[in-house]
Amino acid sequence: MKLPSFAVLIALIAPLLAHDHIEVGQDIFNASQLGLDGPNEQLALYVPQGELFSRYLPNFPGGWHADELTFTTETNALDAAEGANPEIEILSVSGPAGGTFAFWEVGATSPTWTRPTGWEATETDHPSFAVVLNGENHAHGRAFTMDKPGIYTVVFRAVDATDTFAPSQNKIILFNAKQPPQLNIELSGDAVILSFTSLPVLSYDLQTAEDPTERWTNVEPFTGLSGNGSLIPMTVPRNGKLKAFFRLVEY
Repeated sequence: MKLPSFAVLIALIAPLLAHDHIEVGQDIFNASQLGLDGPNEQLALYVPQGELFSRYLPNFPGGWHADELTFTTETNALDAAEGANPEIEILSVSGPAGGTFAFWEVGATSPTWTRPTGWEATETDHPSFAVVLNGENHAHGRAFTMDKPGIYTVVFRAVDATDTFAPSQNKIILFNAKQPPQLNIELSGDAVILSFTSLPVLSYDLQTAEDPTERWTNVEPFTGLSGNGSLIPMTVPRNGKLKAFFRLVEY
């Protein structure tokens, strides 16, 4: 009897996955100017609707390529900009045609603001967000999202609401909105043969369920698989089951 099967591909960020920080402090070459220091590239994985993205964003509804990136006054590479009240402005967005780039504030269930690719700031249209000061010096739970796969080039700068420090130099960050890999499935005797092309630096868990609305369980030994850009094959015994659902967890 042929096994009715359905392959479900779901890309998730593991709840404990570390996120990157962008430091906001004094410019290393000009102590009277704000500076930004941190990574220039971010990987934004697709989060399906209703799936967990991060423990810091329990209300995030999914349906976007998402990246949690926090701007912080907790400095390491930079000196602190004492007396400043910095805000982060977005100056331009470029990327795939028809795409949009959005910012989500802590606890948001919808984007705080959204701008299309090809957009540039004007005097009357310059979205921003504050950098949290004192105590917790940055806000966990903020995120950036993209609605189409591709490379988004976004220009940021830091400004000081107190005018104690001059605005920072522009910082360009590339957000790589990656599509999840395709999970291929076929039957071979009493086994299910699955495969996918992995992405470098990511890890994968294969999960299965008899009903996709019920609890998913890991399929051993196909957990913690290290992605390297190559095709990863997996053979799972049917064990007499007439139906099975599979998905990948990507993190």
